[in-house]
Amino acid sequence: MTCPHCGASVHESVQRCPYCDSFLEPEMKPESSSQNPNTQRQEQLRRTFRMNGPDEPQAMFIVLALLIPIFGFIIGAIHMSGGKPKCGKTYIILSAVSFVVFFCGSSMLPFLLSVFSFSKMS
Repeated sequence: MTCPHCGASVHESVQRCPYCDSFLEPEMKPESSSQNPNTQRQEQLRRTFRMNGPDEPQAMFIVLALLIPIFGFIIGAIHMSGGKPKCGKTYIILSAVSFVVFFCGSSMLPFLLSVFSFSKMS
């Protein structure tokens, strides 16, 4: 079997590619007529949401995750559910770091300024 994301040759029993860590689609089995049409439709919808392309973070999303942390969390969750775990984890981690730095930095800034101005006075 060939990975549709990176083109590597992988064993048919694996669910994730060992090279690009992307989820692999199982072989399509013939639909049984005994299943409920609603169940068939739900199964089809669940299989259709797979993002195409390699599982590599994009520079534009990295910058946006750093500048707008909530965007990074959202796009990270979308990539994780779309079969791109490396991208998703990267965006979520960058967003968390940006969030902590921004809010800790903004709360520490007045303190640092007061300490700096106090040391200048003496």
